Amino acid sequence: MVSMNASVTGLGGCREVGRSAFVLDAGEKFLLDCGIKLTPNGSEYPSHVDTNITAAIISHAHLDHSGNLPHLFLKSNPLCYMTPPTLELAEILWHDTLKIAGIEGTVEKFSKEEIRRTKRYSFPLGYKRKIEISQNTSLEFFNAGHILGSAMTKLDFGSFSFLYTGDFKAVETRLLEKADLKVGNVDFVMMESTYGDRDHPDRKKAEEEFVEKVKETVENGGHALIPAFAVGRSQEMVDVLYEHKVKFPVFLDGMSQKAALVSLKYPEYLKEAKNLKNSHKKVEWVRTKKDRMRALDEPGAIVTTAGMLEGGPILSYLKQVYDDRTSSVLITGYQVEGTQGKRLLDEGVIHIDGRDYKVECKVEKFDFSAHASQTELVESVKKWSPRQVLLVHGEYDKALVLKKRVKEETGIDTVILEKDKKHNLDLK
Repeated sequence: MVSMNASVTGLGGCREVGRSAFVLDAGEKFLLDCGIKLTPNGSEYPSHVDTNITAAIISHAHLDHSGNLPHLFLKSNPLCYMTPPTLELAEILWHDTLKIAGIEGTVEKFSKEEIRRTKRYSFPLGYKRKIEISQNTSLEFFNAGHILGSAMTKLDFGSFSFLYTGDFKAVETRLLEKADLKVGNVDFVMMESTYGDRDHPDRKKAEEEFVEKVKETVENGGHALIPAFAVGRSQEMVDVLYEHKVKFPVFLDGMSQKAALVSLKYPEYLKEAKNLKNSHKKVEWVRTKKDRMRALDEPGAIVTTAGMLEGGPILSYLKQVYDDRTSSVLITGYQVEGTQGKRLLDEGVIHIDGRDYKVECKVEKFDFSAHASQTELVESVKKWSPRQVLLVHGEYDKALVLKKRVKEETGIDTVILEKDKKHNLDLK
């Protein structure tokens, strides 16, 4: 029986970006996301799930939302719900986490056995297929428009409904349709606030400026290094370059390759699967150390992981060209405070193999965000018109700005969740 009392407790992802994990308690308990936060000093984890949960629901594959899920299976076997692409992409990232731990000699919080058990107890669910996940609770996923397979989660308890946006994008991008905001009536919305303080520039203009910078670098005899998130951003950057008919070689390195193959496996989740297929036929896949050396033999573009420069092939490339003023590092994604990417942007310094390198390449950031802008967030709230909005997944100052605007334009009660502090939902 569903309780007449309900609450949300943030175990992570509150007043920060990273390690999203929230327990929604309505008599039965549901874990919404279970991520990690990557920092230069190692991974940070959400607080321990110290209760039995009915199910875990994962919004998308990025590590800050899925990275700690296998750890749950050390001591329990909850059912897990996510879209089919999310499960495949997350599995790639989980195995990569173990691989990196092995290389660095660190101990991870789960093993291959927990990954196997996670897969065994996971139930892949597509968009707009409402199912009963307990006697009193239904679940329905809606396209979030963030990355391949990303989903907004709607839970209906009969007496109230709850929407968790995860990360979402309310306008279309090159590869994905915009988020499906037609979710029906919702009483409570728990929403990201990553860009709660500002809007994004026009995406087509950002593409043109990015391509021009890559061309300028190559024409000057340099290498355009493009660190990008393995899932989503890397595929988009390759597609952008080939859609603009570049004449120089473009290389794809790192885990981006596996993510690209998964993307091509699920054309129904893409806006333009044909374009992605064509661009990834043209790109040069870096598979060996010899290929990596060849990528630096002549001027060109190299799209590679990791997006925040916390490891990955990008560091080996940077070690070779850090002092080459004709080359450039073109950052295409959000850089969390404390990451190597943020330090490179702020200080022009990168730490590789135990020492700091002063980077003399040109370093620029381009806004290809897959997160909703401030205006998208506010307009989404207006469309849903819930009783209350809970803000998560955003630095506190940005969430404060968003809270003020939501309140001014809608009058809807808005709360910024605090880590480990239970927030009671008013069901009256």
